[in-house]
Amino acid sequence: MTLWTLALMALGLGYVARMAVWASGFGREARRTDALAGAVSGGLAAPADQALPSVTIVVPARNEQDTIGPCVDSILATDYPRERLEIIVVDDDSQDRTAEVVRQRMASAPARAMAGHELPEADWDESEGAGRLRLVRIPENRRRDRAHKKRAIEKAVAHARGEVILTTDADCVVPPGWPRAMAAQFEGPEVAFVSGPVRYRLADGDGLFARLQALDFFGLMACGAGGIGSGQPNLANGANVGYRLETFSALGGFSGIDHVTSGDDELLMQKIAYGTPLDVRFCADPGAVVLTEPVRTLRAFVHQRKRWASKGAHYPRRLQRMLLGVGGFFVALVATAVAAPFVPALWPWLLAALGLKAAGDLLVLVPAVRRFRQLGLLAVYPLHLVLHAPHSLVVAALGSMGGFEWKDRRLDQ
Repeated sequence: MTLWTLALMALGLGYVARMAVWASGFGREARRTDALAGAVSGGLAAPADQALPSVTIVVPARNEQDTIGPCVDSILATDYPRERLEIIVVDDDSQDRTAEVVRQRMASAPARAMAGHELPEADWDESEGAGRLRLVRIPENRRRDRAHKKRAIEKAVAHARGEVILTTDADCVVPPGWPRAMAAQFEGPEVAFVSGPVRYRLADGDGLFARLQALDFFGLMACGAGGIGSGQPNLANGANVGYRLETFSALGGFSGIDHVTSGDDELLMQKIAYGTPLDVRFCADPGAVVLTEPVRTLRAFVHQRKRWASKGAHYPRRLQRMLLGVGGFFVALVATAVAAPFVPALWPWLLAALGLKAAGDLLVLVPAVRRFRQLGLLAVYPLHLVLHAPHSLVVAALGSMGGFEWKDRRLDQ
């Protein structure tokens, strides 16, 4: 056995061990979520509406005229008590009809203020409807070089009256029980940040490209949940996160991470997890899954993944070491695959390494797809297994170079 194959096997076993830790963490968060639900179904009274925290839902939007309407409609249809919920859409210097679409919804949203707060009449368009909705404009973002979304969220939070801030994206749709499920996770003052589940919405006509994205995206969500459950929060998605207004304000919002364009989700979570004694949770409630759309072109996919990968350089060192371990296995795996056609003796080791990769992946994926009823995604896993390592390495390399497009802006990082 050569030094190379020893290293390959050692890195592969390390990968399986890492994924086993995350699988255990995912199970821990699932059991904790079930325990919260079981306390009610088992005979304890559900919290009275007046005992629920007040919630502000923040939706940053830029050039989202086709998606912001369904997004807002889904939020207005949620079952959270009206007097304890407000919605703030932040129009990030849109060049289309985004603000007009929001104003149409405002015309049918009731004018009742959140309990304990009086709103100026100018803030509301009084009419009949189901929800409380405000629009904040942020044209000053055109003067910024990066972190436009973070600035938009900060401006919305400055107007917020809720104890808990929930964020989602303008191209998402939320389920009716979403705010209640997420708010339930803030069961004590020590819980400061909650990450929630997000998945791609697939149509019958979506092909292999969309389904591979969906599986990969779902896997990232499951690994993020596992990291939280194992005490090493790493990944989150801004389409479904929540945090206490008090904590956000005390930490100065996104200060310290506002030089990075992306990261309104996981960099904020890491700032709380590794910089304070406060707790981070994952909401494993299937009724809290936020739906979003896969990208439709290879160009959009590359820019999306470059943006996601660009955050890795700003992770805490302990997470960077973890990424290096995973990346080392992927490098060894891809190098072995390239060399195997010329060195036939490597084929058994390549197959063994792929077996370790599959074992690690499925440790996390199988319980996650079962819990969230997404077993059909595993149909494309064999192809995903072959593509995942080279795809991850290419994206990591591109992300380190900076330069990507996001919401009709060209950004350097």
